[in-house]
Amino acid sequence: NIQESPYRWCVRESAMWGIATGTAMSIHRLRMGSNPFFAVNVGFATTLLVTVPSYYFCFRRREHKYKVIELMMKANDFQTHEEMPAEPKIKEHPFLKDDNEKKLTNKEYQAYLKERKEWQTQTPTQDAADVFKEVKGSPSSKSS
Repeated sequence: NIQESPYRWCVRESAMWGIATGTAMSIHRLRMGSNPFFAVNVGFATTLLVTVPSYYFCFRRREHKYKVIELMMKANDFQTHEEMPAEPKIKEHPFLKDDNEKKLTNKEYQAYLKERKEWQTQTPTQDAADVFKEVKGSPSSKSS
């Protein structure tokens, strides 16, 4: 199916460039006084001459991009989305709290941790309650 193909944008982009250059070439040949039959043939030839290589290079570029992403995921021990664990149940979710009214509310937390590179001295592991502070202006704190 064309709609599900990851290369449909390559077809679209290359066809648009081919049509644009073919049209421009036909108009140019007509403007220069060529026979209209010859100008249209030059336009079609230009369209094919631009569309085919454009699709090829776009296809190869996207294919290389997918391979690089897959290689990076393997190198960093990431898994594909099919192998992801199931999401936690709402009642077991760490950032949602069950109120007395049995109504779940969102809480907003902020943490200010300076990002460090691997070669820099790392910050020691801290308790989450010391790092994450509840935002006072969040919707849940206004309703409480």
